[in-house]
Amino acid sequence: MNARKLSASLPSDQFKEVERTRKKLGMGRSEIVQEALSLWLSARQRDERVTRYLAGYVNQPEDGRETLAIVNAWAAGMLPEDW
Repeated sequence: MNARKLSASLPSDQFKEVERTRKKLGMGRSEIVQEALSLWLSARQRDERVTRYLAGYVNQPEDGRETLAIVNAWAAGMLPEDW
């Protein structure tokens, strides 16, 4: 891995909580920061995808026929099966 160093300041309470948690998990500080940043970046990407998804519906909303087709497909799937 081509690693780079990062320096950051944390509020005292947050630092103490991080230290307590990482010791409990048996993880190093770098591991904790890497995991936290990975989760944060994933959440940001997910938020962007949701925003684009919702914008798509604003730009091209479903009409009543599409909604009815979805309901009918769901209902057909709920019919008893003939085994």
